[in-house]
Amino acid sequence: ICLIHFYKRSIMGASFTREFHDGTAQSPNSVTPVQDSKPTFDPLLGFPNGRVARPMTVTAEEMEAIQLQPWEKNYCADLHIKAKVCHYEAGPLGYRCNHIKHEVDHCLREDYKLRMMEYERERRLRQRAKRIAAANASEAGDDE
Repeated sequence: ICLIHFYKRSIMGASFTREFHDGTAQSPNSVTPVQDSKPTFDPLLGFPNGRVARPMTVTAEEMEAIQLQPWEKNYCADLHIKAKVCHYEAGPLGYRCNHIKHEVDHCLREDYKLRMMEYERERRLRQRAKRIAAANASEAGDDE
């Protein structure tokens, strides 16, 4: 399976049918968040026991020293470093690093899933806020 296009999608979570119902991120009163935008709700909303923080296992200085590419400077940077070292040590026998390539692919896939879940959480919280605002407006109209 070729996962190159899976990781390099331009818009996460958007589909044409959703845009018909919710509107695009650029349309007014849309519940669809703009890609890579900051969350508008409290990150701990709905998590009574808190959330587990995702630690970066590699510092920025280490990433610069290893000369990682910009797209490799993420939560999978430690695996990217392992892969780079393995390729250096294996020389022309690149097949010896296949296990690390699979680890990197798995890490990138899991990172994508987490980012997608955050995107969907933000979209659903915006839908919820819009429903609550509409219900409050209709109740205020009924009281008059």
